[in-house]
Amino acid sequence: MMHPLRYLVVVLLFALTASAAAEQFVVEFEVTGLACDGCAATATDALRKLPGVTSAKVTFATRRAHVEANRRIEDAELRVTVAKFGFEARFPNDAVAKPLTAEERSRLDIKVASHGEAFDVRKHLARGKFTIFDFWAEWCGPCHVLTQKIEKLVQARSNVALRTIDLKQWDSPAGKQATKEFKVPGLPYVRVYGPDGRLVGEVVGNDIGKIKQLVGSGSD
Repeated sequence: MMHPLRYLVVVLLFALTASAAAEQFVVEFEVTGLACDGCAATATDALRKLPGVTSAKVTFATRRAHVEANRRIEDAELRVTVAKFGFEARFPNDAVAKPLTAEERSRLDIKVASHGEAFDVRKHLARGKFTIFDFWAEWCGPCHVLTQKIEKLVQARSNVALRTIDLKQWDSPAGKQATKEFKVPGLPYVRVYGPDGRLVGEVVGNDIGKIKQLVGSGSD
C-alpha cells in the first residue's frame, strides 16, 4: 500500500501536469492586407500550422485573428507567419502610422504611370532621384499596405520618387506587359531605378525593408 504522503505527492504532481496541459494561451490581433475571404482563409491556415496552436481563425469582415495555443506564442512569430503572404499583424500597443492625405501626397514626387494601359518606364523616370515603380491592383490587399509605406518613404526622402502602375487585371495591357517584359511573378511587386536611370533591383512581396536597402540610407 502506498504511503499517504507519497500518494499526496503523486496526486499533486498529476494535478499540476493536467493543469499545465489544459492551459491555453489566447492571442487576438488585427490582420491588415486582407482583400477577401480567401485571404482570411490563407492566413488562418498558416496560423493553424504553428506548433502548439490548437485553434485559429482570421475573419475577413473584422480583419481580426483569434489564436489559441498550448504554449505562449510571441508576437514576432505571429508577424512572420502572416507576413509570408503579404499580410501584417498589428497588436494593441503597436504604433500605426497614418496614411498620407491627398494634400500631403500632392506635394510629393508621386505620380501615376499607368491606369492599366501599356507604359514606358523610361518616360516616367525621375532623373537625379531613385524612382520606385510600384506595381499594384485594387484587389491586392497587401499592395495597399505596401504603397502607404512607400509613400511615407518618399515623404522622408527628397531623393526618392514614386510611380504607380495599376495593372487593373492581369489581362490588361499593363498586366500583360508586366508578366511578359518584367516577368512579374505576383503582387506586390516593385522595381527600383537609380538616379542614373539604371535598374537597382526588384522586390517581390510586402517588404519595405528591402526597398529601403535599395534606395540606401540617409535623407538625401
